[in-house]
Amino acid sequence: MKTGVGQAHAKVILIGEHSVVYQHPALSLPFKALQVKVIIKPSQGTTLVSTLHEGDLDSAPDILNPIIHLIRNLQEHFNLQGCEINTDSNIPLGAGLGSSAALASAITKAFYHGMEVELNDQTLLQWIHVSETMAHGQPSGVDALTTSFDSAWIFTKGQPPVSLPLSLNAFLVIAQTMQQGSTKEAVQKVANKVSQEGLKSIDELGLLSHHALKYIKDNELELLGKTLTQAHEVLKHLGISTKTLDQCVEQALKHHALGAKLTGGGLGGCMIALAKDQASANEIMSTLKEITPHVWSMSLQ
Repeated sequence: MKTGVGQAHAKVILIGEHSVVYQHPALSLPFKALQVKVIIKPSQGTTLVSTLHEGDLDSAPDILNPIIHLIRNLQEHFNLQGCEINTDSNIPLGAGLGSSAALASAITKAFYHGMEVELNDQTLLQWIHVSETMAHGQPSGVDALTTSFDSAWIFTKGQPPVSLPLSLNAFLVIAQTMQQGSTKEAVQKVANKVSQEGLKSIDELGLLSHHALKYIKDNELELLGKTLTQAHEVLKHLGISTKTLDQCVEQALKHHALGAKLTGGGLGGCMIALAKDQASANEIMSTLKEITPHVWSMSLQ
């Protein structure tokens, strides 16, 4: 084995979270401002160097179990007894930005690079699935795709994902609240609501996703923004928003965002706001920094 290097980035779901579980489309965007880099070196034992744990793999905290499971499986696959795994990530945990999938992607890439074995896309996604299944139960595959590749993706359960070229003259502002979300808990909360009310809200979210895709293709920014805000109201009804997420949405809209909503699983994590230009994005970022210090923007071109 030689020294292996792997990288991946964060992701942002523009629209379709939760309804994607019920066969409606979701649109996920690569968020390259946040990255994870993994370096693997030959070693006698297996050790991990990360912000959550530094030392022997067997003594790592339970939160890292999905990643440990992946590492052990990769070691067995390559008949590799020991290695030192160094991770460097600025993707926040529990923020709905795909941190676990990005780390799994970067680790897999580093193993294959270090073992000098070609890694195709399908194999990469299969390895990420090993980790994500333990982390999230039944992962949709959205995180694995978007954190590993540079394209935006339209994802519909049971269908092949479709890449979507983005050429919107607009910006997306992302604000991370200080609350960690739980995807498993949020999915269960939505499932409970569906068992009580049926699929009315889910189908409403699905219809909004279809509208958003049309507005993106037609470059209708105002309509896209309104659709995002409508989606937030439905997600709020499903019980997965929080006071802080709602406050961020409200402040973004007050400062000329075209639309705003939570992104990802909810119950914490992040919100997103659509801005018509860089000046508007800066204004929205400024007001959101009064609520949370963790605010970024990205171009949608």
